[in-house]
Amino acid sequence: MTTTPSQRYSRRYLAKHRISAQLYKRAKRSTPGGVESNIRWFRPHPFYVDYGDGGHLFDVDGNKILDFMMGFGALILGHNNREIALEVIRQLESSSMLGVSTPLFVQYCETVKAAFGMKKVRLANSGTEATMHALRVARAYTGKDKIAKAEGAYHGAHDYVLQSLDLDYPARRAMGDAYRPVPFGRGIPKAVTENTVIFPYNDVDATAEILERNAEELAAVIIEPVLCGPGVVIPKGHYLNHLRRITRRLGIVLIFDEVLTGFRLAYGGAQEYYRVRPDLTTFGKIAGGGFQLAGFGGEAQIMDTLEPGEWKHGAFHAGTYNGHPVSVAAGLKCVQTLRDNPEIYDRINTLGRHLFKGLQDLADDRRIPAWVEWVGSMGTIYFTTKDEIRDFRDTVAANTKRWWNWFIHCLGNHVLFGIPNTGERAVVCTEHTEEDVRRALEVADDALAAIQREVRRRARAQPPASNHTGVAGNPRPRASAHA
Repeated sequence: MTTTPSQRYSRRYLAKHRISAQLYKRAKRSTPGGVESNIRWFRPHPFYVDYGDGGHLFDVDGNKILDFMMGFGALILGHNNREIALEVIRQLESSSMLGVSTPLFVQYCETVKAAFGMKKVRLANSGTEATMHALRVARAYTGKDKIAKAEGAYHGAHDYVLQSLDLDYPARRAMGDAYRPVPFGRGIPKAVTENTVIFPYNDVDATAEILERNAEELAAVIIEPVLCGPGVVIPKGHYLNHLRRITRRLGIVLIFDEVLTGFRLAYGGAQEYYRVRPDLTTFGKIAGGGFQLAGFGGEAQIMDTLEPGEWKHGAFHAGTYNGHPVSVAAGLKCVQTLRDNPEIYDRINTLGRHLFKGLQDLADDRRIPAWVEWVGSMGTIYFTTKDEIRDFRDTVAANTKRWWNWFIHCLGNHVLFGIPNTGERAVVCTEHTEEDVRRALEVADDALAAIQREVRRRARAQPPASNHTGVAGNPRPRASAHA
Protein backbone atom coordinates (compact mmCIF):
# COMPACT_ATOMS: atom_id res chain seq x y z
CA MET A 1 0.00 0.00 0.00
CA THR A 2 1.33 3.42 -0.94
CA THR A 3 1.45 6.15 1.67
CA THR A 4 0.34 9.73 1.18
CA PRO A 5 2.71 12.66 1.77
CA SER A 6 0.77 13.53 4.93
CA GLN A 7 1.28 10.03 6.31
CA ARG A 8 4.99 10.16 5.51
CA TYR A 9 5.38 13.47 7.33
CA SER A 10 3.43 12.14 10.34
CA ARG A 11 5.51 9.04 10.94
CA ARG A 12 8.14 10.72 13.09
CA TYR A 13 5.46 12.52 15.09
CA LEU A 14 3.55 9.27 15.72
CA ALA A 15 6.70 7.45 16.74
CA LYS A 16 7.51 10.09 19.37
CA HIS A 17 4.03 10.49 20.84
CA ARG A 18 2.81 6.99 21.69
CA ILE A 19 1.65 7.84 25.23
CA SER A 20 -0.20 10.88 23.87
CA ALA A 21 -1.94 8.55 21.41
CA GLN A 22 -3.16 6.41 24.32
CA LEU A 23 -4.32 9.46 26.27
CA TYR A 24 -6.14 10.71 23.17
CA LYS A 25 -8.14 7.47 22.92
CA ARG A 26 -8.97 7.73 26.60
CA ALA A 27 -9.94 11.43 26.40
CA LYS A 28 -12.27 10.85 23.45
CA ARG A 29 -14.44 8.69 25.68
CA SER A 30 -15.05 11.67 27.99
CA THR A 31 -14.98 14.79 25.81
CA PRO A 32 -15.68 15.58 22.13
CA GLY A 33 -12.48 15.30 20.13
CA GLY A 34 -10.43 14.47 23.22
CA VAL A 35 -9.51 18.14 23.71
CA GLU A 36 -10.63 21.21 25.69
CA SER A 37 -11.23 23.35 22.60
CA ASN A 38 -11.94 22.56 18.95
CA ILE A 39 -8.87 24.47 17.85
CA ARG A 40 -6.58 22.13 19.82
CA TRP A 41 -7.62 19.06 17.84
CA PHE A 42 -5.60 17.86 14.86
CA ARG A 43 -4.69 14.68 13.00
CA PRO A 44 -3.20 12.22 13.60
CA HIS A 45 -3.83 13.14 17.25
CA PRO A 46 -2.97 16.00 19.64
CA PHE A 47 -0.15 15.68 22.12
CA TYR A 48 -0.49 16.06 25.88
CA VAL A 49 1.89 18.07 28.03
CA ASP A 50 3.14 17.57 31.59
CA TYR A 51 4.59 21.05 32.14
CA GLY A 52 6.17 24.10 30.56
CA ASP A 53 9.35 25.93 31.46
CA GLY A 54 10.75 29.06 29.83
CA GLY A 55 10.39 28.65 26.08
CA HIS A 56 9.79 24.89 26.11
CA LEU A 57 7.07 22.30 26.69
CA PHE A 58 7.70 18.87 28.18
CA ASP A 59 5.14 16.30 27.06
CA VAL A 60 3.99 12.99 28.52
CA ASP A 61 6.30 11.08 26.17
CA GLY A 62 9.36 12.83 27.57
CA ASN A 63 9.86 15.12 24.57
CA LYS A 64 11.29 18.61 25.08
CA ILE A 65 9.51 20.81 22.56
CA LEU A 66 10.66 24.28 21.55
CA ASP A 67 7.44 26.26 21.89
CA PHE A 68 6.54 29.14 19.59
CA MET A 69 2.85 28.91 20.40
CA MET A 70 3.32 30.10 23.98
CA GLY A 71 -0.22 29.64 25.22
CA PHE A 72 -1.75 31.06 22.01
CA GLY A 73 0.46 34.13 22.47
CA ALA A 74 -0.42 34.76 26.13
CA LEU A 75 2.94 33.87 27.68
CA ILE A 76 5.19 36.74 26.64
CA LEU A 77 7.37 36.14 29.74
CA GLY A 78 7.58 32.40 29.12
CA HIS A 79 6.21 29.35 30.87
CA ASN A 80 6.31 29.21 34.67
CA ASN A 81 7.62 32.73 35.20
CA ARG A 82 8.93 32.77 38.76
CA GLU A 83 7.90 36.32 39.65
CA ILE A 84 4.32 35.75 38.49
CA ALA A 85 4.20 32.42 40.34
CA LEU A 86 5.24 34.10 43.60
CA GLU A 87 2.50 36.72 43.24
CA VAL A 88 -0.05 33.98 42.63
CA ILE A 89 1.13 32.06 45.73
CA ARG A 90 0.90 35.21 47.86
CA GLN A 91 -2.65 35.80 46.68
CA LEU A 92 -3.66 32.18 47.25
CA GLU A 93 -2.44 32.46 50.84
CA SER A 94 -4.84 35.38 51.25
CA SER A 95 -7.78 34.04 49.24
CA SER A 96 -8.57 32.48 45.92
CA MET A 97 -12.10 33.80 45.55
CA LEU A 98 -13.81 36.67 47.35
CA GLY A 99 -16.77 37.80 45.29
CA VAL A 100 -16.24 41.42 46.35
CA SER A 101 -13.96 44.16 45.04
CA THR A 102 -10.32 44.40 46.10
CA PRO A 103 -7.66 47.14 46.06
CA LEU A 104 -5.68 44.91 43.69
CA PHE A 105 -8.53 45.16 41.16
CA VAL A 106 -8.41 48.97 41.33
CA GLN A 107 -4.64 49.02 40.87
CA TYR A 108 -4.86 46.67 37.89
CA CYS A 109 -7.55 48.78 36.20
CA GLU A 110 -5.48 51.93 36.69
CA THR A 111 -2.40 50.24 35.19
CA VAL A 112 -4.12 48.83 32.12
CA LYS A 113 -6.10 52.02 31.57
CA ALA A 114 -2.87 54.01 31.43
CA ALA A 115 -1.23 51.51 29.05
CA PHE A 116 -3.94 51.95 26.40
CA GLY A 117 -4.97 55.54 27.13
CA MET A 118 -8.47 54.43 28.12
CA LYS A 119 -10.71 56.53 30.34
CA LYS A 120 -12.63 53.68 31.97
CA VAL A 121 -12.30 49.90 31.94
CA ARG A 122 -14.14 46.74 32.99
CA LEU A 123 -12.70 43.26 33.45
CA ALA A 124 -13.87 39.91 32.12
CA ASN A 125 -12.45 36.38 31.98
CA SER A 126 -11.71 35.80 28.30
CA GLY A 127 -11.30 37.57 25.00
CA THR A 128 -14.68 36.19 23.96
CA GLU A 129 -16.36 37.87 26.92
CA ALA A 130 -14.45 41.10 26.31
CA THR A 131 -15.54 41.50 22.68
CA MET A 132 -19.11 40.41 23.45
CA HIS A 133 -19.49 43.09 26.13
CA ALA A 134 -17.70 45.76 24.12
CA LEU A 135 -20.17 45.24 21.28
CA ARG A 136 -23.09 45.35 23.71
CA VAL A 137 -21.81 48.64 25.13
CA ALA A 138 -21.48 50.09 21.62
CA ARG A 139 -25.06 49.07 20.82
CA ALA A 140 -26.30 50.60 24.05
CA TYR A 141 -24.42 53.83 23.36
CA THR A 142 -25.57 54.23 19.75
CA GLY A 143 -29.02 52.64 19.93
CA LYS A 144 -28.20 50.63 16.79
CA ASP A 145 -28.12 46.87 16.28
CA LYS A 146 -25.67 45.96 13.51
CA ILE A 147 -21.95 45.49 13.85
CA ALA A 148 -19.27 45.27 11.17
CA LYS A 149 -16.20 43.05 11.19
CA ALA A 150 -13.41 42.31 8.75
CA GLU A 151 -13.65 39.13 6.74
CA GLY A 152 -11.50 36.46 8.40
CA ALA A 153 -11.13 38.28 11.72
CA TYR A 154 -11.50 36.20 14.88
CA HIS A 155 -13.03 37.98 17.86
CA GLY A 156 -13.88 35.03 20.10
CA ALA A 157 -16.47 32.27 20.17
CA HIS A 158 -19.78 34.11 20.61
CA ASP A 159 -22.46 34.14 17.91
CA TYR A 160 -22.12 37.77 16.83
CA VAL A 161 -18.53 37.39 15.64
CA LEU A 162 -18.49 33.77 14.41
CA GLN A 163 -19.04 35.03 10.89
CA SER A 164 -16.88 34.72 7.74
CA LEU A 165 -14.06 32.83 9.41
CA ASP A 166 -13.82 30.07 6.83
CA LEU A 167 -14.60 30.23 3.13
CA ASP A 168 -14.28 27.03 1.13
CA TYR A 169 -13.82 27.22 -2.62
CA PRO A 170 -17.54 26.89 -3.55
CA ALA A 171 -18.42 29.69 -1.12
CA ARG A 172 -15.71 31.99 -2.51
CA ARG A 173 -16.76 31.24 -6.06
CA ALA A 174 -20.43 31.90 -5.30
CA MET A 175 -19.63 35.18 -3.56
CA GLY A 176 -17.22 36.49 -6.16
CA ASP A 177 -16.12 39.98 -5.15
CA ALA A 178 -19.05 40.40 -2.76
CA TYR A 179 -18.71 40.35 1.02
CA ARG A 180 -21.43 38.86 3.17
CA PRO A 181 -21.59 37.11 6.54
CA VAL A 182 -21.13 33.34 6.45
CA PRO A 183 -21.80 31.66 9.84
CA PHE A 184 -18.94 29.54 11.13
CA GLY A 185 -20.47 26.23 12.17
CA ARG A 186 -24.01 25.32 13.11
CA GLY A 187 -26.12 26.70 15.93
CA ILE A 188 -25.81 30.40 15.08
CA PRO A 189 -29.23 32.12 14.69
CA LYS A 190 -29.97 33.60 11.28
CA ALA A 191 -31.05 36.83 12.96
CA VAL A 192 -27.53 37.26 14.34
CA THR A 193 -25.94 36.72 10.94
CA GLU A 194 -28.33 39.27 9.42
CA ASN A 195 -27.09 41.86 11.91
CA THR A 196 -23.45 41.42 10.86
CA VAL A 197 -21.76 43.40 8.07
CA ILE A 198 -18.54 42.10 6.49
CA PHE A 199 -15.82 44.21 4.89
CA PRO A 200 -12.37 43.39 3.42
CA TYR A 201 -9.31 44.14 5.53
CA ASN A 202 -6.73 46.44 3.89
CA ASP A 203 -9.11 47.61 1.14
CA VAL A 204 -9.86 51.23 2.04
CA ASP A 205 -12.25 51.97 -0.83
CA ALA A 206 -14.35 48.81 -0.37
CA THR A 207 -14.39 49.27 3.40
CA ALA A 208 -15.57 52.86 3.08
CA GLU A 209 -18.29 51.94 0.59
CA ILE A 210 -19.66 49.11 2.76
CA LEU A 211 -19.62 51.14 5.97
CA GLU A 212 -21.23 54.16 4.30
CA ARG A 213 -23.98 51.98 2.86
CA ASN A 214 -24.80 50.55 6.30
CA ALA A 215 -23.95 53.57 8.46
CA GLU A 216 -27.48 54.28 9.66
CA GLU A 217 -27.75 50.79 11.20
CA LEU A 218 -24.17 50.24 12.40
CA ALA A 219 -23.35 50.52 16.09
CA ALA A 220 -19.71 49.52 15.83
CA VAL A 221 -16.83 48.37 13.70
CA ILE A 222 -14.69 45.79 15.49
CA ILE A 223 -11.31 44.96 14.03
CA GLU A 224 -8.08 43.22 14.86
CA PRO A 225 -5.57 46.00 14.08
CA VAL A 226 -3.31 43.22 12.85
CA LEU A 227 -5.56 40.63 11.21
CA CYS A 228 -4.77 37.52 13.27
CA GLY A 229 -7.81 35.36 12.52
CA PRO A 230 -6.11 33.88 9.44
CA GLY A 231 -2.58 34.02 10.90
CA VAL A 232 -0.86 37.39 10.63
CA VAL A 233 -1.79 40.07 8.09
CA ILE A 234 -0.40 43.52 8.82
CA PRO A 235 -2.23 46.77 7.95
CA LYS A 236 -0.92 48.33 4.76
CA GLY A 237 -1.24 51.77 3.21
CA HIS A 238 -2.22 53.39 6.54
CA TYR A 239 -5.39 51.28 6.54
CA LEU A 240 -6.06 51.79 10.26
CA ASN A 241 -5.76 55.57 9.93
CA HIS A 242 -8.27 55.54 7.09
CA LEU A 243 -10.63 53.32 9.10
CA ARG A 244 -10.41 55.70 12.06
CA ARG A 245 -11.26 58.65 9.78
CA ILE A 246 -14.20 56.81 8.15
CA THR A 247 -15.79 55.62 11.41
CA ARG A 248 -15.41 59.03 13.03
CA ARG A 249 -17.08 60.73 10.07
CA LEU A 250 -19.95 58.23 10.08
CA GLY A 251 -20.43 58.26 13.87
CA ILE A 252 -19.64 54.56 14.26
CA VAL A 253 -17.88 53.28 17.39
CA LEU A 254 -14.46 51.86 16.47
CA ILE A 255 -13.33 48.89 18.58
CA PHE A 256 -9.78 47.57 18.41
CA ASP A 257 -9.65 43.91 19.42
CA GLU A 258 -6.20 43.82 21.04
CA VAL A 259 -6.62 40.46 22.74
CA LEU A 260 -3.65 39.19 20.71
CA THR A 261 -1.76 42.40 19.94
CA GLY A 262 -2.21 44.12 23.30
CA PHE A 263 1.10 44.20 25.20
CA ARG A 264 2.60 42.19 22.32
CA LEU A 265 3.66 44.73 19.67
CA ALA A 266 4.26 47.43 22.27
CA TYR A 267 3.27 48.12 25.85
CA GLY A 268 0.29 50.06 24.52
CA GLY A 269 -0.50 47.44 21.89
CA ALA A 270 -1.05 47.90 18.17
CA GLN A 271 -2.67 51.30 18.72
CA GLU A 272 0.63 52.56 20.15
CA TYR A 273 2.62 50.76 17.47
CA TYR A 274 0.56 52.20 14.60
CA ARG A 275 -0.43 55.44 16.38
CA VAL A 276 -4.17 55.09 15.91
CA ARG A 277 -6.60 55.53 18.81
CA PRO A 278 -9.95 53.66 18.78
CA ASP A 279 -13.07 54.44 20.83
CA LEU A 280 -12.98 51.10 22.66
CA THR A 281 -10.28 48.47 23.19
CA THR A 282 -10.53 44.82 24.18
CA PHE A 283 -7.57 43.07 25.77
CA GLY A 284 -6.66 39.63 27.12
CA LYS A 285 -4.03 36.88 26.86
CA ILE A 286 -0.80 38.66 27.91
CA ALA A 287 -2.88 40.91 30.16
CA GLY A 288 -3.51 37.91 32.45
CA GLY A 289 0.07 36.73 32.78
CA GLY A 290 -1.02 33.20 31.94
CA PHE A 291 -4.29 33.31 33.89
CA GLN A 292 -7.91 33.86 32.90
CA LEU A 293 -8.20 37.61 32.59
CA ALA A 294 -9.45 39.99 29.91
CA GLY A 295 -11.29 43.26 29.68
CA PHE A 296 -12.53 46.18 27.64
CA GLY A 297 -12.50 49.92 27.99
CA GLY A 298 -12.29 53.26 26.28
CA GLU A 299 -14.08 56.57 26.14
CA ALA A 300 -15.93 57.48 29.33
CA GLN A 301 -19.21 58.47 27.66
CA ILE A 302 -19.42 55.03 26.01
CA MET A 303 -18.35 53.01 29.04
CA ASP A 304 -20.73 54.96 31.26
CA THR A 305 -23.64 53.06 29.71
CA LEU A 306 -22.60 50.40 32.24
CA GLU A 307 -23.22 52.62 35.29
CA PRO A 308 -24.98 50.25 37.76
CA GLY A 309 -27.49 52.82 38.97
CA GLU A 310 -28.81 53.09 35.43
CA TRP A 311 -28.73 49.41 34.55
CA LYS A 312 -32.41 49.27 33.63
CA HIS A 313 -31.75 51.78 30.88
CA GLY A 314 -28.15 51.05 29.96
CA ALA A 315 -26.03 47.98 29.25
CA PHE A 316 -25.51 45.05 31.62
CA HIS A 317 -22.15 43.48 32.43
CA ALA A 318 -21.49 40.87 35.09
CA GLY A 319 -19.53 37.72 35.87
CA THR A 320 -18.86 35.72 39.01
CA TYR A 321 -15.14 35.55 38.31
CA ASN A 322 -14.63 39.08 36.97
CA GLY A 323 -11.55 40.54 38.63
CA HIS A 324 -10.63 37.20 40.19
CA PRO A 325 -7.88 38.02 42.71
CA VAL A 326 -5.47 35.30 41.54
CA SER A 327 -5.76 36.27 37.88
CA VAL A 328 -5.46 39.96 38.72
CA ALA A 329 -2.34 39.33 40.81
CA ALA A 330 -0.72 37.43 37.92
CA GLY A 331 -1.83 39.96 35.32
CA LEU A 332 -0.67 42.94 37.31
CA LYS A 333 2.80 41.47 37.80
CA CYS A 334 3.10 40.67 34.10
CA VAL A 335 1.94 44.11 32.95
CA GLN A 336 4.17 45.90 35.48
CA THR A 337 7.16 43.86 34.29
CA LEU A 338 6.53 44.95 30.71
CA ARG A 339 6.00 48.56 31.75
CA ASP A 340 9.17 48.72 33.83
CA ASN A 341 11.38 46.91 31.30
CA PRO A 342 10.74 48.49 27.87
CA GLU A 343 13.86 46.84 26.49
CA ILE A 344 11.86 43.61 26.41
CA TYR A 345 10.21 44.71 23.19
CA ASP A 346 13.49 45.44 21.44
CA ARG A 347 14.72 41.99 22.37
CA ILE A 348 11.72 39.90 21.36
CA ASN A 349 11.15 41.95 18.19
CA THR A 350 14.78 41.38 17.20
CA LEU A 351 14.37 37.64 17.79
CA GLY A 352 11.14 37.75 15.80
CA ARG A 353 12.89 39.42 12.88
CA HIS A 354 15.65 36.79 12.91
CA LEU A 355 13.12 33.95 13.04
CA PHE A 356 10.64 35.15 10.44
CA LYS A 357 13.09 36.71 8.01
CA GLY A 358 15.10 33.53 8.37
CA LEU A 359 12.07 31.45 7.37
CA GLN A 360 11.54 33.62 4.30
CA ASP A 361 15.20 33.32 3.32
CA LEU A 362 15.10 29.53 3.69
CA ALA A 363 11.99 29.21 1.52
CA ASP A 364 13.55 31.48 -1.11
CA ASP A 365 16.79 29.49 -1.09
CA ARG A 366 14.82 26.28 -1.58
CA ARG A 367 12.78 28.02 -4.34
CA ILE A 368 9.56 27.05 -2.60
CA PRO A 369 6.80 29.64 -3.14
CA ALA A 370 6.10 31.08 0.30
CA TRP A 371 5.37 34.38 1.97
CA VAL A 372 6.29 34.98 5.59
CA GLU A 373 4.16 37.74 7.09
CA TRP A 374 5.28 39.13 10.43
CA VAL A 375 5.27 42.13 12.68
CA GLY A 376 7.34 42.44 15.83
CA SER A 377 7.47 39.10 17.62
CA MET A 378 4.69 37.23 15.78
CA GLY A 379 4.40 35.82 12.28
CA THR A 380 3.10 33.13 9.94
CA ILE A 381 4.37 31.36 6.84
CA TYR A 382 1.99 30.98 3.90
CA PHE A 383 2.84 28.59 1.07
CA THR A 384 1.62 30.71 -1.79
CA THR A 385 2.70 32.04 -5.18
CA LYS A 386 1.36 35.49 -4.29
CA ASP A 387 3.88 38.31 -3.94
CA GLU A 388 2.06 39.73 -0.93
CA ILE A 389 -0.58 38.81 1.63
CA ARG A 390 -3.12 41.62 2.01
CA ASP A 391 -6.36 40.07 3.19
CA PHE A 392 -8.20 36.96 4.32
CA ARG A 393 -8.79 35.64 0.80
CA ASP A 394 -5.07 35.75 0.09
CA THR A 395 -4.50 33.49 3.08
CA VAL A 396 -7.18 30.93 2.22
CA ALA A 397 -5.74 30.70 -1.31
CA ALA A 398 -2.46 29.42 0.14
CA ASN A 399 -1.48 25.74 -0.03
CA THR A 400 -2.79 24.44 3.31
CA LYS A 401 -1.68 20.84 2.73
CA ARG A 402 1.89 21.96 2.18
CA TRP A 403 1.70 24.10 5.29
CA TRP A 404 0.45 21.15 7.36
CA ASN A 405 3.19 18.87 6.05
CA TRP A 406 5.78 21.49 6.96
CA PHE A 407 4.24 22.03 10.39
CA ILE A 408 3.92 18.36 11.39
CA HIS A 409 7.46 17.70 10.16
CA CYS A 410 8.71 20.46 12.47
CA LEU A 411 6.62 19.19 15.38
CA GLY A 412 7.97 15.68 14.81
CA ASN A 413 11.39 17.26 15.36
CA HIS A 414 10.33 19.03 18.56
CA VAL A 415 9.60 22.54 17.27
CA LEU A 416 6.04 23.83 17.71
CA PHE A 417 5.16 26.67 15.34
CA GLY A 418 1.68 27.28 16.78
CA ILE A 419 -1.37 25.04 16.40
CA PRO A 420 -1.81 22.91 13.22
CA ASN A 421 -4.00 25.45 11.47
CA THR A 422 -2.83 28.06 8.96
CA GLY A 423 -4.94 30.55 10.89
CA GLU A 424 -2.52 30.32 13.80
CA ARG A 425 0.81 32.03 14.27
CA ALA A 426 4.20 31.67 15.92
CA VAL A 427 5.27 34.08 18.66
CA VAL A 428 8.50 34.78 20.52
CA CYS A 429 8.79 35.18 24.29
CA THR A 430 11.44 36.68 26.56
CA GLU A 431 12.81 33.21 27.39
CA HIS A 432 13.66 32.32 23.81
CA THR A 433 17.30 32.71 22.78
CA GLU A 434 19.25 33.17 19.57
CA GLU A 435 20.21 29.50 19.89
CA ASP A 436 16.51 28.59 20.00
CA VAL A 437 15.94 30.57 16.80
CA ARG A 438 18.89 28.86 15.10
CA ARG A 439 17.53 25.46 16.15
CA ALA A 440 14.06 26.34 14.87
CA LEU A 441 15.43 27.47 11.52
CA GLU A 442 17.46 24.26 11.16
CA VAL A 443 14.34 22.17 11.74
CA ALA A 444 12.24 24.40 9.48
CA ASP A 445 14.79 24.09 6.69
CA ASP A 446 14.82 20.32 7.05
CA ALA A 447 11.02 20.40 6.63
CA LEU A 448 11.32 22.64 3.58
CA ALA A 449 13.89 20.26 2.11
CA ALA A 450 11.44 17.38 2.55
CA ILE A 451 8.77 19.39 0.76
CA GLN A 452 11.24 20.19 -2.01
CA ARG A 453 12.01 16.49 -2.46
CA GLU A 454 8.29 15.68 -2.57
CA VAL A 455 7.66 18.30 -5.25
CA ARG A 456 10.53 16.96 -7.36
CA ARG A 457 9.35 13.37 -6.90
CA ARG A 458 5.89 14.30 -8.14
CA ALA A 459 7.33 16.24 -11.05
CA ARG A 460 9.29 13.15 -12.16
CA ALA A 461 6.23 10.91 -11.78
CA GLN A 462 4.00 12.86 -14.17
CA PRO A 463 4.38 14.54 -17.55
CA PRO A 464 4.99 18.32 -17.63
CA ALA A 465 1.87 20.44 -17.28
CA SER A 466 1.21 24.01 -18.27
CA ASN A 467 0.15 25.02 -14.77
CA HIS A 468 2.53 25.98 -11.95
CA THR A 469 4.43 22.99 -10.57
CA GLY A 470 4.89 24.42 -7.10
CA VAL A 471 8.59 25.33 -7.33
CA ALA A 472 9.37 28.96 -8.02
CA GLY A 473 11.62 29.86 -10.93
CA ASN A 474 13.18 32.70 -8.97
CA PRO A 475 13.43 33.51 -5.30
CA ARG A 476 10.66 35.74 -3.99
CA PRO A 477 11.63 39.41 -3.51
CA ARG A 478 11.79 40.55 0.12
CA ALA A 479 8.99 42.73 1.48
CA SER A 480 9.76 46.16 2.85
CA ALA A 481 6.47 46.23 4.81
CA HIS A 482 7.67 43.86 7.51
CA ALA A 483 8.44 45.40 10.87
